[in-house]
Amino acid sequence: MESFKLHLLRLARAERVEVPGTSLKAYPLLEPEERQGAALYLLLEGELVIDLPGGRYLHLRKGEAARVTEPHRLLPVERAVLVEWG
Repeated sequence: MESFKLHLLRLARAERVEVPGTSLKAYPLLEPEERQGAALYLLLEGELVIDLPGGRYLHLRKGEAARVTEPHRLLPVERAVLVEWG
């Protein structure tokens, strides 16, 4: 595999970015989205609420990350740019 460098925040502010050969993707989240499987999220910009079962939630701010293993909903606070693995 060749070496390369990506500026994920700059690229993902405009559109979805996927890294070939991996499950890594970076994208702007403008609307709520449902997720069923496990994933690791790293918030590059903005704020994000991850709504979990049983009235629980995680609130991420820029630079924070969370691993979620149960069904969940992603709720951007205005706008969020995030990296997702999984």
